[in-house]
Amino acid sequence: MLRLKKWAGCRPAASSAALLLAGSVLTGLIWLAAAPKQAFSENENRVLEPAPVPSVDSILSGSFMKSAENYVVDHFPLRDPFVSLNTAEQILLGKRDLAADYSTVPAEGGVYFGKDDHIYEVLLPDKTGIFRNNASALADFAEKSGVSLTILPVPSGSQEQPENLPYSAPNHDQRQEYKELEQAVGRKAVVVDLFDKLSLKTGGDYYFKTDHHWNAYGAYIGYAALSEAMGFPCVKQSAFAYRAVAQPFYGMLYSKAVNTWQKPDALVLPFVKGNSSVVQVTAGKIHRGIYWEEYLDKKDKYSVYLGGNPSLTVVKNPDAQGGKLLLLKDSYANSMIPYLSQNFSEIHLVDLRYYNKDIYEYITQNGIKQVAAVYSMKQLCDVSIANKLRR
Repeated sequence: MLRLKKWAGCRPAASSAALLLAGSVLTGLIWLAAAPKQAFSENENRVLEPAPVPSVDSILSGSFMKSAENYVVDHFPLRDPFVSLNTAEQILLGKRDLAADYSTVPAEGGVYFGKDDHIYEVLLPDKTGIFRNNASALADFAEKSGVSLTILPVPSGSQEQPENLPYSAPNHDQRQEYKELEQAVGRKAVVVDLFDKLSLKTGGDYYFKTDHHWNAYGAYIGYAALSEAMGFPCVKQSAFAYRAVAQPFYGMLYSKAVNTWQKPDALVLPFVKGNSSVVQVTAGKIHRGIYWEEYLDKKDKYSVYLGGNPSLTVVKNPDAQGGKLLLLKDSYANSMIPYLSQNFSEIHLVDLRYYNKDIYEYITQNGIKQVAAVYSMKQLCDVSIANKLRR
């Protein structure tokens, strides 16, 4: 009898818990059905899963359930605060490498939260052969193109600022790839050594805190090194006025591990003092200057340089004396253009990730004599450009 009374006394509590659970599930379902949906997450800088559409094939293959699961994960109530809470939880549990995906090819390392509000890329060795193939293709291009080639491989922030990484955090040494590139190229081209020139020991911080790119001051260090290697005059830094934009900047590394406590970067842009005649020509359309200010009100503020990464664009400055330069590049080179545009009357920027025409024909048709290749070391390890460089 006593047992019966005790059990009976628990029923209201159990019923309340069941009702609460059912109410929560129902509320969540109503939210998913009725609440406005975002197609793109600005914080995470990615497209969110669209509403799944069932079909016989998708149900039988299991892809519908996978899509439905991803949809719920991407659109549940108060998602952004929970994403930030998840980041905090992982850090408190002692996890250092956040947002990594080692199942991909090439494997994608995550990010470290370092000192001085820095977020750093986790660097991994090249186990796919992509870097080796790119280095070999650059050597082939230098030999067969008939033009002078200077290569500027840019080390990552975690390479140049290891003292800011978490204690004993594993980090691949990108000097291995640099030596491999030097050996592949030999005397066919000049390879510029930037290692230690961007370190904290030089007295400056040359990388964004929330993004993988170098900042305007780091880009100037790269520009000065390139000018020395290629032999064109280096415009003094005092010739530029540096202006910080009003909008806070949260970069790509922040998007990998969104959190509420992260301080934004200051996005500083260099402007040459005095009048400027620089224009950018893309697909026949002329844009005055190289800054696209509409991007300052978007998540991807780094695209204020050149409007992003067009496959081909030409920056012209009729006041410059240096003739034409072909710049093979990734996005690291974009922030060098304010400086380089003062030296060359035409800079032909080609992003081989998206450019699908014959680069050798382009050189001949445009009378190119000088070529620079500016790439981040990590990009050369992750993305193949070799087939675009070989005849």
